[in-house]
Formats: sequence, C-alpha cells, structure tokens
Amino acid sequence: MSPPDESTSSVPAFKCALSLQAGNGFLDEKRLQLLIAIREKKTLSAAAEDLKISYKTAWSWIDAMNNAAEGPLVQSIQGGSYGGNSSLTALGERLLQQYELLCERQRLFMYSLQDNDAKQLRDVEDFLRRLSLWTSTRNQFHGTIKRIWGDKAQAWVDVMVDRLVIVTARITQSTVTEMDLKIGDEVVLLIKATCMTIRLPEEIRQSLHKGPINCLKSTLVQSVISDDSAQVKLSISENRFIYALVPITQWNQLSGEPGKEYLVYFEPDHVILAHLS
Repeated sequence: MSPPDESTSSVPAFKCALSLQAGNGFLDEKRLQLLIAIREKKTLSAAAEDLKISYKTAWSWIDAMNNAAEGPLVQSIQGGSYGGNSSLTALGERLLQQYELLCERQRLFMYSLQDNDAKQLRDVEDFLRRLSLWTSTRNQFHGTIKRIWGDKAQAWVDVMVDRLVIVTARITQSTVTEMDLKIGDEVVLLIKATCMTIRLPEEIRQSLHKGPINCLKSTLVQSVISDDSAQVKLSISENRFIYALVPITQWNQLSGEPGKEYLVYFEPDHVILAHLS
C-alpha cells in the first residue's frame, strides 16, 4: 500500500510515536532519536547539535534514560560525564535494534489505517490527546509493588525501584481498591525535589522513631548553586539518582565534595503513585 496523500486525505493528521519499555523505565521517540544520533556522531555535543537541542537538554535526557533503564544505555569514553566521546552500551544497541524493527511495523500499520473510517480515527485522535501528560516532577521512579499494609483507612505501599532501594507511599485504602493495586504491579512514583530533606548520617538517626518514613542512603554527585537554593543530585544506587532542592542556608551547612555521603528522607505522604495499567 502506498503512503497516504495528506493533501487530499480526510483522515486526521495525527502522529503515532513509539516508546520502548526498558527495564523499569521508558524511552520516548525524542530520546530514542538522541541515542541514534549518538551512535552516528560519536559525541553527545554533536548529537545534540544534529537534533537542534541544547547540550544541557541532551545530557539531562541521557541522565534520565540511564537512571530509568536496567543499566546504562550510553557510556562516556573520555572527557568526563558525556563531555568527550560517547557510545552506546550493548543494552543501548539492543534497544535501538528493537526500536528500528518496531518502526517498520508501525509504518505499515499507519498505512493500513486508510482502510478505516475517518470518524473513528478522529475519536482515536481525541482519546490520545486526553492521555497526553507532562510533569515537572524531576524525581520519577518506575518500580514494582512488594508490600501493601496498613489499617482500615490508610495504606502504605512499598515499591522496589532498584534491587536495594524501597520507596514507600501512603494512600487511602479506597485508593488501593479503586486502582486495583496488587503485589507485583508496576507503578510510577513521583516526588517533588522540594519535598526532600538532606542530613548527615549522624543527624538523621535521631528522628526515625516518628513512624514510617523514606530514608535513603545517598552519595553526592553534583550541586548547582543559586542565590537562594541549591539543586542537588544524589546517587541512591548504581543507576538511580534523586534530586533535591535545598534552601541555600541549609546547604551551606551540609555542602561537601562529590562522593560525600548523605541521608535523604521524605514523607510517604509526599509520594504520588501512578498505576501502569
């Protein structure tokens, strides 16, 4: 079948984009295109220029992909964190092979839509638009429910986001029922950076008697300082990072060099849980 003629077709001109499931995370089409550009250009800066995005944006996409996948997709060969030559890991290459195969199948599927009624396709277009969602929350973790516990009114949901990292969310029992949450379900956790509290290990042990609380061991990766706050990036496992926005007065008392150990904690009430149905 030949490609549709968009100038004469009455079929809605909506775009069908692919995403791939990668371990506990996902890769959207733009980020997949960045992986392709890195494979071709061999450096992150050249790949960013090819896609007409800033180096900072490209770096944040790679950071998010490596954080979400079961292992790194891009590795830096020299020159620091993606500052020199970059290449795809074996996992990254395998994902692109899957993506390219699915793209061909998607192309054939989209051509076949010409045999369908245009009204039905407009309904699909409207439905997809309603499903579109962007979030400003920097801390987004995909994970698996390991335990649901609580009383008649409230529930705590323990989610494994990495082999040694458990994050707990507190919701109502009615929400558990409405979302049909079960052990083994895949979910997404959203936590705003402003909800994080950072302490030195010896300081936080005094406060853990107050009830269930998320307390994660972490290592400082990077801090970006402004006049009134510090954006802090911390490693909580080999491939998982968490971000905190800390008032500058507090950070001045805590700040250290990359590699320094901290404990980061946040209330289960501050964790938003989304079900991957």
